[in-house]
Amino acid sequence: MAFKDDLAVMMEGHGVNVAVGDEAVDGEDWPSLLFTREDDQVTMPCRTIPTDQTSPLDLMQAAFLAIQHFEECDDFLEWADLYKLDAGDNKIWDEFRELDAAQWQVQDLIGEEVFRKLMTGMVIEQAINMAWGGFVNSRQE
Repeated sequence: MAFKDDLAVMMEGHGVNVAVGDEAVDGEDWPSLLFTREDDQVTMPCRTIPTDQTSPLDLMQAAFLAIQHFEECDDFLEWADLYKLDAGDNKIWDEFRELDAAQWQVQDLIGEEVFRKLMTGMVIEQAINMAWGGFVNSRQE
């Protein structure tokens, strides 16, 4: 089963919906995702929202990719460099803090165990895809 399939099953099973945010976060129009479950809502800045794909499943995958990037960075400067952002801009620092808070809120919304399973599944699928890509490229040479 692919990560997207696992993601869809887990989120649907926990009653979580995701949509593109249409309101500013701390006065900034950052790309953002709204996670909702019953009366709970989490707004998460997400620079990995695909511009042409806004299905709930694509949005959820973009959110988990943003969280993965965040977790892999050692600090704010590395994260800002990843997205080619001006680390001296206080608004970028605000976005970083919003993402930090949102990742924990998303984890609380769906549960730590489910969250970790999804993050692990995404990393495994990425590794398999990279290995498969290398195999295909070596066969073509």
